[in-house]
Amino acid sequence: MRVAKELDGLLFPVGELTSLPGNPRRGDVDAVARSYERFGQRKPIVARRSDDGTNVVVAGNHQLEAARKLGWEQIAVVWTDDLTDDQAKAFALADNRIADLGTYDNDDLLVLLSEVDDLDGTGYTTADVDDLRSLLEFDPMGSIDDLIGELGDMDGTEGNVTVRLDVPSYVADEWEDPRKGFDSDAEALSYLLDK
Repeated sequence: MRVAKELDGLLFPVGELTSLPGNPRRGDVDAVARSYERFGQRKPIVARRSDDGTNVVVAGNHQLEAARKLGWEQIAVVWTDDLTDDQAKAFALADNRIADLGTYDNDDLLVLLSEVDDLDGTGYTTADVDDLRSLLEFDPMGSIDDLIGELGDMDGTEGNVTVRLDVPSYVADEWEDPRKGFDSDAEALSYLLDK
């Protein structure tokens, strides 16, 4: 067990904690375990002592599962006993959803990833770094100009043309991200070109 010494006063037995019933979040417990193996626990999980006497994890359920997987006997916990059961559930929802709403500045992300020698335990791989670098080097206008050059005059044919472009996976992911709410492919392409 590796817990930052600053968290020693927050240690609590893993076996006395219960995961949030019906937790809708599906996390990568193996990735959390790899992070714990490399860095140890650096932030506490959040739990609440329920009226029925159970100690329910409100935020950090996958951290708890990773600690169990690693055979830890204790984990650092911050208690939210001041919250009602309903407030604790709302906090659990907020903890997961607010993280989902964030985005990355890909340029800054690439700089930070490039400054780290060993990506083990970060959740990133060298393939992720390569994909991100490809995304940032991708020039959609150059690709479109090349395509137009290849199509030539099109013999005066009028009408729509279906174009298929090979783009980095990050571009495709953003294009298809339903949270972006694009009404058309043209709107999505315009958004990506403005980035």
